[in-house]
Amino acid sequence: MKSINYACFLLFGLLMPFLCIGQSRSWEVAVAGGAVQNFKTPLRIQQHDFETIRLDARYRTEPFNPPVYYDIRVSTWKEAKGWKVKFTHHKLILRNRPPEVQRFSITDGFNLLTLNRMWNYKGLTWSAGGGIVITHPESTIRNRPFPENRGILNKGYYVSGPTLEAAVAKRYYFANRWFVLGEGRVTASYVQVPVTDGEAHVTNVALHALLGLGFKLN
Repeated sequence: MKSINYACFLLFGLLMPFLCIGQSRSWEVAVAGGAVQNFKTPLRIQQHDFETIRLDARYRTEPFNPPVYYDIRVSTWKEAKGWKVKFTHHKLILRNRPPEVQRFSITDGFNLLTLNRMWNYKGLTWSAGGGIVITHPESTIRNRPFPENRGILNKGYYVSGPTLEAAVAKRYYFANRWFVLGEGRVTASYVQVPVTDGEAHVTNVALHALLGLGFKLN
């Protein structure tokens, strides 16, 4: 629930410049869920006075376990081109933990906030963009748990690094303004998150499949 509140606040802030552009734009909002395939990527964990832990990390997402994976987006169109702001509550849970790592996850979450350019072409919506990753790291390394009451407003959140994405989507209208949304997306992110007495350098490349419901405002 906290991350949803932050998402709404951030989406509104990013869309403020478009609210003054004029009446010729159309607007859409949509909410989606889905599944994710995370690819094997490098993970480096550094702690003071200890040898660096390096591995090819394998992550699971568990999209339907609380806190669930979800996506919120607001789009504005002018003719066949548009802009879209997206907040995706992604999650990472390390599968292949070495003996020194008792817990390593970013589940509330590995949040992707992006601004995307969109184009309609042959009945599909193509988009590409980038933004930031807002993380909520949870870890215990060498039996040293990381406190989750630090970061932004002492809620455990950190602005941790950049993300890029590309996507293709299709909207199916079943009423005058309502539509079903299907999307395939690839994301690539790099973040640095704190652990006790050090930091972890996390790369994530993921393939997302989303299905959601949207509404055309005007």
